[in-house]
Amino acid sequence: MLKKGPKIARPVQAEIKKTNALENILAPYEHQEFLPSHVIPQIIQLAFPSSTIIHTYSDRHHVIKLPIRDLLQAPIANWQFNRPADRTRCEDIGTYIAHSKKPVDTILYVSFNNKKRTFDVIDGIHRYTALCIIKEKSAHLDLISGDECSGDMTWLWDSVMILNVRMNALDGELIELFKSLNKSNPIPDLYVRDVVKDKREYIQALAVKWQNNFKPHFSSTNKPNRPNINRDRFIDVLDAVYDKYHLTEETKEKLEQTLERNNGHISQNIPKKLPTTIREKCEATGCWLFLYSAEDLIKML
Repeated sequence: MLKKGPKIARPVQAEIKKTNALENILAPYEHQEFLPSHVIPQIIQLAFPSSTIIHTYSDRHHVIKLPIRDLLQAPIANWQFNRPADRTRCEDIGTYIAHSKKPVDTILYVSFNNKKRTFDVIDGIHRYTALCIIKEKSAHLDLISGDECSGDMTWLWDSVMILNVRMNALDGELIELFKSLNKSNPIPDLYVRDVVKDKREYIQALAVKWQNNFKPHFSSTNKPNRPNINRDRFIDVLDAVYDKYHLTEETKEKLEQTLERNNGHISQNIPKKLPTTIREKCEATGCWLFLYSAEDLIKML
């Protein structure tokens, strides 16, 4: 039975201090798609305190070496279009790493997600998850049985590995990287998508659905009176709300659910002094959403 090894996390106060320092650097750029070049080295150093930049392709693309303990304490997430990690496969990889005690001779490819404040794993999610499993189970005494595992995993936490880090990467760039890295391992089309195209097609289809369901509320005029809206302004609302909740192909259905939930809420909380003609129209169609302007809808949805 694997014995309990030393904790690899730094003291809580140190972790809080590091997190706060990273948030302070990122705060001014919260609503920006790209980060200025001069803060990139600071972000990398704060996220991976013991790391060293060993090669620079550009001011937004670096290769670093770091101890595994740094990797496991950093804000890491799976890229939204990457396949989920196979837990069984990851446990097998973890067993091999812990038993062999060989250096983790591998490279992980990550890209910093400015919206989520995480380094998203583009390639290497199984290896990263295997390391997380070792960390998780070594603290619960149930990782691996066998005399060859002493339980002291310091050798692993101190092991150096390589991280290929991109900053300010466009979705198209990451998709091309993903395709290139997976050439020898064909992947389902589900995981190689035109993100912008998928989003646009879903929003357009949803707009058409609402148009068909509530035709009396859609007007061709530029500034329709309530309780009406025109198609283009409705698409603007859907686009803004989609981005507001950082929706993806997997979570896009939440957009329609949000529309329906708020439509029902408004029907139960009808604004006071609503003209009778408007109230009767909404009662007849069941559509209450457009009692509010597009700007108000974006805020309330």
